[in-house]
Amino acid sequence: MKRTINEMNAIIREYKEYQELEAQLKAQMEELKAEAIEIMGVEHIDEYTCNEGKCTYREVLSNRFQSTEFKKIHKDLYEAFTMQTSSMRFTCN
Repeated sequence: MKRTINEMNAIIREYKEYQELEAQLKAQMEELKAEAIEIMGVEHIDEYTCNEGKCTYREVLSNRFQSTEFKKIHKDLYEAFTMQTSSMRFTCN
């Protein structure tokens, strides 16, 4: 089935509407997250469990490889272990 220009325009319009809804939902979620973190801070707790679910807010330590620094110091080694990859990217602005 061949798609028409009008169908593509409708798809893009609907997609952008969902992008806007997503942005609004993310903003609302960030507000609720900030409120929960504030309450947990006031109560001096890092975990809260109830019938609705469980929230945690605590420090997490991790190790990250500093590829930029490594590249500066060992450029030849960095390039030897670097490989090009390919992927498909969809954007709609």
